[in-house]
Parts: sequence; C-alpha cells; structure tokens
Amino acid sequence: MGRYFYEAILMPREEGWEARIADLDIVTQGEDVADAAYMAQDALALRISGLLAEGRDVPERGRFGGACPEGGMAVGILTLAEPGTIFDETMSVREAADVLGVTRARIHALVAAGKLRSVKSGNARMISASDVMARFNAPRAAGRPAKGAALG
Repeated sequence: MGRYFYEAILMPREEGWEARIADLDIVTQGEDVADAAYMAQDALALRISGLLAEGRDVPERGRFGGACPEGGMAVGILTLAEPGTIFDETMSVREAADVLGVTRARIHALVAAGKLRSVKSGNARMISASDVMARFNAPRAAGRPAKGAALG
C-alpha cells in the first residue's frame, strides 16, 4: 500500500468549503474546513486507487505551492491507496445515508450486518453504490422489525 501526499486548496463558498487537488483534477466540497479536507482525502484515495487499478503510474508526492485565493488555505492531504481496493462505483457513508434517507449510524449497522459492502480507504469507509441503489429500489415495510429479526 502506497502513501500519497498532495496539496489541496480549500476555498470558502456560499454554503461550505470547496477543496481542489489540481494535480489530479479533483474537486469536492464539505460543510466546513475539516469536512472539506476529509472529503479531499477521500476523493484522493478513490482517484489514486482507480488510476493504479488502470495500471497508471501515480507520483507519491504532488506539486505544492499552488495559488491560494483570498480567504482560502492550502493544506497537505495524505492518504494510503492501492489498486483494487475500491469498488468501481462507491459513495461515502454520508452520501449513502442521504440516498436511503437514514442516519450514518444505520449505514454502519447495515455494513456490520453484511447488507452493504464497503471498503476502508484511509480513514474513510466507502460503500458500494450498487448495493445502496439495490436497497433503495427494494421496498421495505414501514415500522420497526420484529424482535430478534435480522437487519433487513
């Protein structure tokens, strides 16, 4: 597993913060500075894993010293990545929770129960998008499951 270190430029927006990693054409966003940096790390791990899976050479260190707009900040983002550890299409726990209309804790419970496949990418847990969409498209009965019933 390789360690990769890239510069992200964080910029305030009307709602939240935007994070850009110019070397790999990554743009993401977060609710605050910490969330934007976390999302940048998540996106960096995904992009690098995908490039490595394609057999492409990815430098372990990106360029630093990019232009930083007024009110923005430059931060270093470190992640671990290797080829083949990320599903073809994934989403963050937050995105999966939004799609399914449940809490993030419920997503973690579904992962623990084996109902959703996931992988760890650095500090982030990535959820299989196909599992989330299959669950979204399968109707569920309203209400609490019967006592002793498995997570459904």
